Amino acid sequence: MNKRSNRVYWLLFIMLLILGLSIIIDCIRKDKKDIEVINNEVTTNDESSTEPSSEATTETTTRERTTVDPELVKEFAPNYYNGLVFIGDSIIDGFARYASTKEAPQWLNNIIFLTKVSWRINTALEDSNGPMYKGQAQNICTSLSQIKPERVFLDIGINDMNGLGSPGYSVEKLVNSYVELIKGIKNASPESKIYIVSVTPGTEAMQSGNFSNEKIKEFNDAIKSKASELNFTFLDLASEFDYNLDSQYSSDNKVHHNNKSYSEVWVPFLEKIAVENL
Repeated sequence: MNKRSNRVYWLLFIMLLILGLSIIIDCIRKDKKDIEVINNEVTTNDESSTEPSSEATTETTTRERTTVDPELVKEFAPNYYNGLVFIGDSIIDGFARYASTKEAPQWLNNIIFLTKVSWRINTALEDSNGPMYKGQAQNICTSLSQIKPERVFLDIGINDMNGLGSPGYSVEKLVNSYVELIKGIKNASPESKIYIVSVTPGTEAMQSGNFSNEKIKEFNDAIKSKASELNFTFLDLASEFDYNLDSQYSSDNKVHHNNKSYSEVWVPFLEKIAVENL
């Protein structure tokens, strides 16, 4: 009787042990599956969050640029810019220096640059000590009457932007000064076609109470409205920068441009003008 009872007890013990082990194994398997599910969810979320982030980076660092068929550029740009006069301040002076580098397209060598650092709209017309031409600093109208170019590109005004909107210094007054400058150029070279290049914006770091890209845009829009009246073509270069000069395109993180800006933005913009007009 005792032996039979012991066998029963042992049998019950073994069955309980097997049942307990089965429960433990099932729990382990369940936990493992739960961990796999969680890991899959994390991986999926990471992939979905990473993908938009990558797209956002592309959107902020890459913008649609003006592009032109290289064969058309080769055909039209040299003729279009042959003997053209480009008048301006330090920003155009920087463009002239870029034009003399080996990296610049060959057609830029056909342009005559008349530039003066720190030049202003308010003083340009009466400046007898204006941009250099053939070794002589002289009034811009004197130089144009000597050159008699087919086309004149005028890009000036960044030095006049600081302080716009302050008492006694308005966009309207500056526009009136620009109108007088344009009329003076037309009188000096009546056969020339006049192209006004918009004032380009400054960087975010340059914005202040006395200088803003908003005021630059207001000024450009006001000049553009005079195009029909004064018979000139307005070229909206500022929009190519989305009215904010990215620091990667600035030599001083303020308003001046570097060679990257001239090669990646200015050159394609001007090439497109040549192709569209010829």
